[in-house]
Amino acid sequence: MKTLTCRASYSPGVAIAFLLCSFGGVQMLSAQQTPSKKEIQKKKDSTNKTKDIDEVVIVGYGKQKKVNLTGAVASVSAKQLESRPITNIGQGLQGLIPNLNINMAGGKPGQGSTFNIRGTTSINGGDPLILVDNVQMDPNLINPADVASVTVLKDAASTAIYGVRGAYGVVLITTKTGKKNARMAVSYNYDYTLSRPTKIFGTMNSVDYIKSHMEASATGAATGAGAASSPFTAEDLRRAEYYLQHPSPENAVYVDPGNPRLYRYTGNTDWVKALYPSWTPQMSHNLSLSGGSDKTTYYASLGYLDQAGTLEASKQKFQKYNVSFKLDSELAPWLDVNTRITFNRTDNNDPASVSYGSAELIKNDLRPLMPIKHPDGHYSGQGGFTNPLAILEYNGRNITKDNDIWLTGGINLKPMKHVNIIADYTWNNYTYNRTTNTKAFNEYGANGVLLGVYPWTTPARVTEENFNDRYQAINAYAQYENTFGGKHYIKAMVGYNQELKQFKSFNVSVKNLVNQDLPSINLNYDPNPIVGGGINDWAVAGSFSRINYVYDEKYLFEVNGRYDGTSRFARGHRYSFQPSASVGWRISKEAFFNPLKKVINELKVRASYGTSASQKLGRNRGDNNYPYLATMGVNLGSYIFGTEQKPYINAPGLVSSNFTWEKVTSQNIGVDFALLNNKLTGSFDYYIRDTKDMLYAGAAVPAVLGTGVPLQNSVDLRNRGFEASLVWKDRIGEDFRYSVTLGLSDYQARITKFGQNPNGNIGTYYVGQKLGEIWGYETDGYFKTDAEAQGWNQKFLFGGQWLAGDIKYKDLNGDGKIDQGDNTIYNSGDRRIIGNTTPRYQYSINLDFQYKNFDMTIFLQGVGKADWMPGGNAFWGYTSEWDVPTQAHVGQFWTPDNTNAYFPRLRFGGGGNFQTQTKYLQSAAYLRAKQITIGYTLPQEVLESIKLKHLRLYITGQNLFTFTSMFKNFDPEYLLSGATYPISKSISFGAQLRF
Repeated sequence: MKTLTCRASYSPGVAIAFLLCSFGGVQMLSAQQTPSKKEIQKKKDSTNKTKDIDEVVIVGYGKQKKVNLTGAVASVSAKQLESRPITNIGQGLQGLIPNLNINMAGGKPGQGSTFNIRGTTSINGGDPLILVDNVQMDPNLINPADVASVTVLKDAASTAIYGVRGAYGVVLITTKTGKKNARMAVSYNYDYTLSRPTKIFGTMNSVDYIKSHMEASATGAATGAGAASSPFTAEDLRRAEYYLQHPSPENAVYVDPGNPRLYRYTGNTDWVKALYPSWTPQMSHNLSLSGGSDKTTYYASLGYLDQAGTLEASKQKFQKYNVSFKLDSELAPWLDVNTRITFNRTDNNDPASVSYGSAELIKNDLRPLMPIKHPDGHYSGQGGFTNPLAILEYNGRNITKDNDIWLTGGINLKPMKHVNIIADYTWNNYTYNRTTNTKAFNEYGANGVLLGVYPWTTPARVTEENFNDRYQAINAYAQYENTFGGKHYIKAMVGYNQELKQFKSFNVSVKNLVNQDLPSINLNYDPNPIVGGGINDWAVAGSFSRINYVYDEKYLFEVNGRYDGTSRFARGHRYSFQPSASVGWRISKEAFFNPLKKVINELKVRASYGTSASQKLGRNRGDNNYPYLATMGVNLGSYIFGTEQKPYINAPGLVSSNFTWEKVTSQNIGVDFALLNNKLTGSFDYYIRDTKDMLYAGAAVPAVLGTGVPLQNSVDLRNRGFEASLVWKDRIGEDFRYSVTLGLSDYQARITKFGQNPNGNIGTYYVGQKLGEIWGYETDGYFKTDAEAQGWNQKFLFGGQWLAGDIKYKDLNGDGKIDQGDNTIYNSGDRRIIGNTTPRYQYSINLDFQYKNFDMTIFLQGVGKADWMPGGNAFWGYTSEWDVPTQAHVGQFWTPDNTNAYFPRLRFGGGGNFQTQTKYLQSAAYLRAKQITIGYTLPQEVLESIKLKHLRLYITGQNLFTFTSMFKNFDPEYLLSGATYPISKSISFGAQLRF
């Protein structure tokens, strides 16, 4: 019997492969040219472009080819998120999708993100529906390392399938799964981060502070604006000057001649630097296992985050634990089952009572004169002054624990060809426990004399709060999908959704503790403990349907409908039908377009129109779940009958008999394109969203009625905006790849109906109002002389005496006086609209580079236009005699020798100078380097030697620098977000491993 034997030969770098065969003793030689590295890469690039065309996107209750989408839909993949060392998914999504507005609300440990899609929704608020694997879930609790993709549905055509819950957009988060026929893969990610606030500014030194305080006090005394009630003396100034030359604990204090129990302070402490002394650490670990057979796949993960607060003195500690498990199995050719278990836990330990805003921490009493401690080692303060370091150390702790467990089971039936029936059930139990132990502690005066208990810390108190939420959801839907005649594609779906959320809460607060170091609510002798609690719930149910039709891959049609009911409205007003329709035209598929296809590879236009409804009635847990019921409150009366305080029941509020849904109508037109062999891709959308029949208090009723005004469907607004994205991907040579992604979005909302303000009063809504308007005076510089100041009528703003160096305002209406008229839009006196707080033209720039095994990402983000009117002592320096100006104020106040100063002459409280006005209106526009990452992936030969499949090391900087024209004490992103804890900048070091 003859046999065939062959031997192959190939050498790297040689373009010929040899095959030497022998059959029955006869040798044959075959040679074949092997593809070059460049040809292999060219074929790979071509395959990637084909994948882009066939890309599938997660949509409501299903998937669609990206080229067949007719709605406003955007998505990001896990690859775009994995390069970012993030603590929550919102942080990773910031700037990646135009008009997905992520608000980080500061850098407090464990701080979550809030999501908004396309700007202003309703005057009552309105957040997007966020689903994780088709289940509503708090995105701040999930592990970002588990996320496989995120899809954002923006217009009504895309969101109508979710009904009332998706009125203001939907975010679909899909988590990772195992792969069939894959060996177990183990991944481990480690990240170590150092953080500190983006803005650290110091206070004036003690000598500058005393001099400025004396000057402000003298002006107040001379003009009726108020002098200091506790003025500084010449001795204070002398000793403060001496301390700067000879700093020591003993020179920072001297015994008060008027009260020998107390010290007077003459030191020089920078309290901001004392509170934020250094970089604080954060550490995260993520471990995952995945794999599968031909019938079953699995994915399991563990995540741990340990984060310290940037307010280092607080010793705040936040920890988060994530456990996730997914199992998908094919039990039969016609039946798949899936299970998902998720457990999230957070522990937060922070001070019992302190405000975290950087402005708050310096605004009252933190005079640089006051040392941190007295020479004898006791904390300073002495009753009239706040020592935050003493409060942070001795005032007790606030300990919070959250436990969140999710169980989901689902099936996928395939009873016949082209038909799928999918159903799932989810059960969630969330518990929240907070124990606050507020402790009292002693304070000491001169030479260690005991003064008593530190003010604002008594009485010692223990507060326990417990919340329990239970959530259940059922989804069931059937899908039919088929193509007829090669040109007619149809996909139809019909389904049902039902959700129930139940809230239960209990809280108790007691004082008169037996021992404040044993914080237990049963160890007290409080005769009047504070006890509260509640039980409430809400439910929604709806049926939905969708039909997609595509003809010849050119003409795209989609129709959606949903019929929803809610428990939040009275019978007869509980149900709403919400239809939508969208169309698309792939112009690039037309024969007449062929001459252009070498340049324009893909061109699609689309349009959509749809309606939805909103049941949003409040922003907080359990708010307004029964607004159609007249409710009464029980309170303890202020009067004593006999020997007891008696409870009383207040009159129920009025309710409207027919208020119902807020109605949302959305119109969208868009275009998607790909040019230059798909190197340049992009999209543009323009939209109009009308929110009508928003709930607002009705017409005023006589005060004698003794109750509030009922809500009515009475306000309309219109929000217009656009979003655009542009992506360029290319390579230079064989080793260098790069991409540039640009995003730009804008929106602005205007009130179109408001019947409760026929006079156009400023300060409430009125027809034509652009939300975010800032009304103010026009500044005309400073008064040059006292005579000029006293001859200009600004008595409405300040009844005292105006002087040279005070603000002069323009007389816009020419009536010879500066005032606000009737405070209406028809007679606003000398005020006008001078700005708007709405962040306009939000943009992002993502630059990705890869050279051999090195990678680099630069992410820039910013706002093109926004206005902000500052206030408080962090801007003005003094709003009262107890404030402390910052280093940025030194030399910036008007004096006869400094007439071009930025700020007016010194006064406590401003004396009319602190009006909202054009001179001090700040531009909150900025450009920020949100992230810069440099990474290196070890070569394959090195990995094989250490038994690894993948190892990437990286260093990342976040919020490292910002370009803005704003006054230097402020972070524009912090102000626009409404945060109360400073935004942090950070440097991270990390490793990503796969075994």
